[in-house]
Amino acid sequence: MFKALGPLLAAYSLASLGSYIFDIGIIVELYRRTGSPAAVGGYFIIQFLPALLLTPALGAFIDRWSRKRILLWTNLVRALTVGVLLIHLSVETIYAAAVLLGICDEVYAATANAIGPELAGPQDLPRFNSLLSASDSINLIAGPAVAGLCVSLGGIGISIGADAAVFALAALLVLLMPYRAPRKEAEAAGFLEEMKAGLRIVSGEPVVQKMLLVWGLLLAGVGSTGSLIVVFIGGTMGLPADNYGWVMAFQGAGIITGSVWIMSRKKAPRPGRLILLGMTLIGAGLLAVSTAGTLAVLLGAYLLIGLGAAAAPNGIRSTLQSELDPGVLGRVFITARFVVNTVRTLSIGAASLLAGITGLRAIFAAAALCVLLGGSAAYVMGRRGRLAGEGRREWN
Repeated sequence: MFKALGPLLAAYSLASLGSYIFDIGIIVELYRRTGSPAAVGGYFIIQFLPALLLTPALGAFIDRWSRKRILLWTNLVRALTVGVLLIHLSVETIYAAAVLLGICDEVYAATANAIGPELAGPQDLPRFNSLLSASDSINLIAGPAVAGLCVSLGGIGISIGADAAVFALAALLVLLMPYRAPRKEAEAAGFLEEMKAGLRIVSGEPVVQKMLLVWGLLLAGVGSTGSLIVVFIGGTMGLPADNYGWVMAFQGAGIITGSVWIMSRKKAPRPGRLILLGMTLIGAGLLAVSTAGTLAVLLGAYLLIGLGAAAAPNGIRSTLQSELDPGVLGRVFITARFVVNTVRTLSIGAASLLAGITGLRAIFAAAALCVLLGGSAAYVMGRRGRLAGEGRREWN
């Protein structure tokens, strides 16, 4: 598996690192130029909106064209887009770059998930997803350090130049990937028909509906608390806000540890069990946060959350990858990302409004119950599937 997936995983890791380097460096530069938090918030909104509007078309595009070429060209477009900022850097060009990079990020992530079953066997899908998860977690820790080093050594120009080089190198690595595009029987149906078929699959396929429910509840719980943890540390617990870095480091360590555990198993855990284990650990961790009175308890809770985050999303992705035709995975994953990211965004807004009324401890407790409800739903749906004779192996 590792020989076949090596170039893809290396390219994915580099592209993920490039995204972190760019976002961190450009946010600092944007705030320096405008002095406006709204301008920074607008950067993230502009990244999100184009992908939102183009979701059906992008999904059909991923399923219609060679996925290797998509990975190649999205990296090249990102390299060129970032490179243009070396020539002319302004608030306007930063926002224009955000539009292109937002589309490329969504297409790249969905394509990487969709191509997995074509390169790895069904039994290796959890290991494949663990490698992607571990890569993201390592870059979450390393990205800020690399971006800070680039900016301190030569300013935003060095950061942008390094980022363009990273994306270009990721594109070269994609060329080494041993991949042959399967024949696409659906091409004769036409692009619009494929878009409509993708929407029907997402709205009508039972396994997709089940996974969207579980994934939505997971991100509603995690999303509603992620933006509030700094306030919880400084306001509710009365600790220095700088401890946020340690909290994120422990969460990242948990994700890496959980991913390594999944990869090291002689027989990969079944996706359904990963979902149940992950949701339970995340729910328990959020409950522990809601009662935490010391930094040690808080760090231990986020270690648990990290361990769960290595398992639950892995199980969800592996279920979709193993249960659906690879020819529709592009449309499924890009639509799923849109749905769950929308749920996450709404939950952040709702939690921020309610925090002043109920207090943050109540928000974290409610988030824990939301995640545990998702885990319970996954368990019940799995048992019903077995009893109905559906024989879905991920729940066995």
